[in-house]
Amino acid sequence: MIPAQILVSVLLSVVQLAVSYNPVEDTTSCCKCLDLLPDNVPDNVKPQVIPSPFKIVVSRQDYVPNEEVKINLTTVDDQAFRSFMIIAWSYDTNSQKLKPVAVGHFTAVDGTPVAKDCLSENGHALRSVDQSPKRLVKLVWTSPRFLGHVQFRATFIVDDDTFWAREKSINIIDPQAKPLVTPMPMPKVIDPINTASCGKTKGCYREPEGCWELHCEYIVTWQDLGTQIRWEIGGMTDGADDRYIAVGLSNDTYMGDDMVMECVHSSEFDQTRVYLSRNIGLSNHRLHESLIQKAIVDQEGSYYSGRLRCRFLMDKYPKDRYRRLSTLSGNVWHLLMARGHAEQGRIHRHGLEVRDFPLVSPGKISLQRNADVSGRASYPLVKAHACLMIMAWIFCASIGLLLTKYYKPMWPNKRFYDTRYWFLGHFNLMAFCFLLVVIAFILIFIEAGGYSNAPDLPQKAHPILGIIIFVCILINPIIALIRPSEDHKCRPVFNWFHWAFGTIANVLAIPTIFIGMDFGKPNVPWWATWILVIWFIFHLVIEISLEVHQCCTHKKNKERRKKYEMQRRENPKLHIPEPEPAGRRFKRFMLFLHVVVTSVITLIMVIIIAVS
Repeated sequence: MIPAQILVSVLLSVVQLAVSYNPVEDTTSCCKCLDLLPDNVPDNVKPQVIPSPFKIVVSRQDYVPNEEVKINLTTVDDQAFRSFMIIAWSYDTNSQKLKPVAVGHFTAVDGTPVAKDCLSENGHALRSVDQSPKRLVKLVWTSPRFLGHVQFRATFIVDDDTFWAREKSINIIDPQAKPLVTPMPMPKVIDPINTASCGKTKGCYREPEGCWELHCEYIVTWQDLGTQIRWEIGGMTDGADDRYIAVGLSNDTYMGDDMVMECVHSSEFDQTRVYLSRNIGLSNHRLHESLIQKAIVDQEGSYYSGRLRCRFLMDKYPKDRYRRLSTLSGNVWHLLMARGHAEQGRIHRHGLEVRDFPLVSPGKISLQRNADVSGRASYPLVKAHACLMIMAWIFCASIGLLLTKYYKPMWPNKRFYDTRYWFLGHFNLMAFCFLLVVIAFILIFIEAGGYSNAPDLPQKAHPILGIIIFVCILINPIIALIRPSEDHKCRPVFNWFHWAFGTIANVLAIPTIFIGMDFGKPNVPWWATWILVIWFIFHLVIEISLEVHQCCTHKKNKERRKKYEMQRRENPKLHIPEPEPAGRRFKRFMLFLHVVVTSVITLIMVIIIAVS
């Protein structure tokens, strides 16, 4: 039978991988009624921001109740879509904004398998129910009465990683309704940030190094104009409606009690604006509009094809008696850049994953110098914590537990100062594991300044699981030290508790490490997680092989042991060596293989974490 800790470890690891890496059966499907975003979308997959190859083609530009409007969902470059949802939204007569409620009735006229969705009093949406490739879908739409001007919206899904959301048709006019206000022109796109001047006439902090603005994940520039600083903030977002990029000025590499300049796009007003706020603890507090208007002048911004960009002037000595605004002259700062979701102009807290964690300048920067900076700040205590935990659980614990589970009968006639080899290896490896975990625990508490409460799962579970593991690690050696002799009647109870706490710690350690790999501070590349996945599969194969081998040799070893006990009883004065276990060469080879592979994996992971 496979040991319980292996089964539980497999289960927890699979759950963690399911969170981090979208499983095949959890396919993206259409769609949510309010925003038309697909269901079951992997966390790292966002709507496409490049022009869609799929179009909504309508047969007329107005409608009459109960008369058909023919609609074709088609492609312009022969690319197929797997599934879709289409809905008709009407304009509010007063605000002339689209209301996200379905109006009118759809029918597929070409036999495409479809289903009604988003049912409302005045109509419904239509979605596909099969996964076959589609290049042309023919529909008709009818309305029971005049419902105001209408626009069709559709989401097209190509595969689990590629989809276009809320694609628009032309407006379908209600001839009895008040005419629509002339559509606003295309949003103004301000001039790109000039990176050729970086380090010459202005300072820049950008990532990746040396990027042109259109290819920069993040970029912020500053130029000293005497009494003012000219700022430019830009970067790439996921292309959804309400997004922000913010720059914080910090004395250290952490968010907290820092002034923040926000470049925010609001789809409600279709504008991109600059705001000022202050991080206090884990909260962000927007400053009053009157104070922002005094400090910031001549601002402009744009949001197009997922690229957010702001340009503005800010006083170097802002007038603020409460000192919520930082003086921009005479100080040096770490620049912190973050991006994420906004709602009605209010920014949401960034995530803690590698892809969402703020970009922090590696050193402090003077705004009076035209530096050209790139790279990220390093968090050595976090990296030390990660390296120590890898050494503790991947190397020490895995080999130490392997020895105690499968190698007790090995080397029966050899001792090291009257100590069996398996126990010597198990004791020393678990002692090192204990020391490494304690040191790593202390380091991360120093780094976080106490308990760190992550906002979302699975990151939120990491410190909780870590504390549980730490408690088990503290209790287990105490139990081992105080348990009675082998012939004492209470010995089995102590052995059971020793096994239970060790198993809990070992079972929880692997998924906790997988969660930790996704944090932004250690900045571990995504592919490094797969190295650990490969090692875990290898370790599982080793354990299963040894379990099967132990079952196959159990009868033979039992007979040898029985014969040995009989010989001892018959010849009590003779020294009879204990029998060597059957299959010992295989077990030696498996132990050697495990130690070598685990050592190599541990070394690789420590190097990756240390240098990334």
